[in-house]
Amino acid sequence: MEIKHAPVIEYRDFLWIIAQESSGKVGVRNTHSTAQGLFQLLRAQYSLNPNGEASFGNAIEECQGGIRYVRSRYKTAAAAKRFWISHHWY
Repeated sequence: MEIKHAPVIEYRDFLWIIAQESSGKVGVRNTHSTAQGLFQLLRAQYSLNPNGEASFGNAIEECQGGIRYVRSRYKTAAAAKRFWISHHWY
């Protein structure tokens, strides 16, 4: 979070999202889609990782990509969590 200058107040929301998406397991792959990593980024978002697809397996880089994704789509981790909860079907 420090690397991406994410506010400490977002820590718990990011942890919650990671717990839902990957159970906190680094490098985990979804067998039904191209999603992988702590934040389950799809192939279209792999470029958000510092080293693209090569970042999977590196917890720090997976977090960097996930934080970039959350910020670009939802602006805050709290907003991403609210969206996740209201669309829990995925």
